[in-house]
Amino acid sequence: MAGRGAAPRDRGNRRRYNQPARGEWVDLKPLKKPILPRYLKGMTVSRSMWQAWREDPVTGQYGPADIATLIELGMVYAKLKDNEQRLRMDGLGLTPKGKRDLRWRTPAEQDQLAEVTPIKRLRVTAKD
Repeated sequence: MAGRGAAPRDRGNRRRYNQPARGEWVDLKPLKKPILPRYLKGMTVSRSMWQAWREDPVTGQYGPADIATLIELGMVYAKLKDNEQRLRMDGLGLTPKGKRDLRWRTPAEQDQLAEVTPIKRLRVTAKD
């Protein structure tokens, strides 16, 4: 029997129980100069991966604590299980999923958005 129960409230009287989405997206800018130090002795992450992290625009968003965390990740990387490596990289925004979760847009994504043509709004008029 459809139609039983309370009628929906007017929009002005409704309550919102879920949290609104986190803030706006941040557009990352290409780095002019790497933020992270050069490959350090004792690191267990590969040199090519460390270099990729140094060049990633995400590192421009890092503060001193984030840089220290990333250096520590470089030191213990080989000792971690695969899922632990991925989770730490996600938390720092070093993977595509991590960037989406933190609402960071790479320059490549910004270019793709710029190529999208804007939607033309149509106005409907009716005769009275």
